[in-house]
This record gives sequence, C-alpha cells and structure tokens, in this order.
Amino acid sequence: MGVKIDFLSISNMDLNTKEEAILQLVNVLEKADYLADKSLFEQAILERERTLSTYIGHEIGLPHAQSSGVKEPCVVVGKLSKPVKWTTENEYVQIVFLIAVPEDNQNNLHLKVLSNLARLLMHEDFRMKLSELDDTATVALLNKSVKEDN
Repeated sequence: MGVKIDFLSISNMDLNTKEEAILQLVNVLEKADYLADKSLFEQAILERERTLSTYIGHEIGLPHAQSSGVKEPCVVVGKLSKPVKWTTENEYVQIVFLIAVPEDNQNNLHLKVLSNLARLLMHEDFRMKLSELDDTATVALLNKSVKEDN
C-alpha cells in the first residue's frame, strides 16, 4: 500500500532565514487550499522546528507537523535560490520539504512520508535529479518515487 499524499513544488525562493522559508511554504499550502487554519499549522511547524532541528544533511531540511490546521496531507518542496542557515551549528539548507499532515491522520502518515523521503534523499542521484528539475517534473518524480518506494 503506497503513501497517499499530494506534492507541490516552488523554485527560486529568494529569502534569508529558515523561518522565512517555512512561512513562505505555509503560504503556498494555504493558497492551494490544504489548510483549515493557517496560524494553527504555522504555530505547530515552528514549534516542532524549535524543539528539534529538521536538518538531515546534504543541504536538506524536512520541517513537519501534524496539526488540526491541516485539511489534506501535502508536502511542499521549496528550492531556495541560495542556502539559508538552518541550525546553530552553521548547517545550511537549499531544499526544504515541508510536510503537513492532519492531526487525526491514519497510520502515522507523516512518519511514513518522512522515512520514505529520508530514504530517497540518501541517494545522491535522486538529490541531483531533484535539484535540476523544474516544479512540474519535481512533483512528477516525487509522485512516482514516494508512492512506489514503500
């Protein structure tokens, strides 16, 4: 059984901080009608990030939260025009996968998506493909890879 989640992608995000990146991606989710309560979700995702950094190496951040502010599960990929500082240890991120899952989701969906993405992102060829693709191709690659790699 594959993971059922939608993907969105936005490239050339020009910003300066981790918080700006997260908030801009939350705005993308809101515009695409995935959120029931934007401020509730923002609060959950920023709190989660303050508790434990979601930096996973290779200039990738995986901020995520389960929240009643989320209507439908979605991952929005943000490709930044320049790396931003993600941690106090001077680790920088260039690609952000923001994972939004409803609080009452079935079967730990966010954990499945997280582990699925983390497994894919360990492979350099997958990361290289991601960095080179436009938004439409990025979504197509994730739809194919995340659902099949389960």
